[in-house]
Amino acid sequence: MGAWGVAPWDSDSAADWYGDLFDEIPLAAKVEETLNADPEEYAEEIRAAAALLILLGRTYMWPVDDMDRHLELAIAQMEKVQATYEDEPELASAVAEEITVLKSRLANNQDGPTLPQPTTWGKFWS
Repeated sequence: MGAWGVAPWDSDSAADWYGDLFDEIPLAAKVEETLNADPEEYAEEIRAAAALLILLGRTYMWPVDDMDRHLELAIAQMEKVQATYEDEPELASAVAEEITVLKSRLANNQDGPTLPQPTTWGKFWS
């Protein structure tokens, strides 16, 4: 077995499985398409696409050739989305936290479980 950590994605077999998944299902392409949409018109869809990068945008999970480009695009678009929520401080704050996570992913380009997750998402995991 080629495991190098304890996370579900920390093995050769898991990395191969994710690679096959992204080869079979054009999820990364759909995320990129959505991230290229107009943030004023498609803010919620862009945020949903960025959430997939928060959940799956890890080395050995997301297609390696797309990851940095998708993270950069998500950050840029989410900053525009955040501006559309200026009259909704709680929502704008949640988006800001998601941007922080995306920036951390891009800066570290690591896949360990120590990377931050949005704290506002905590209530959804219990």
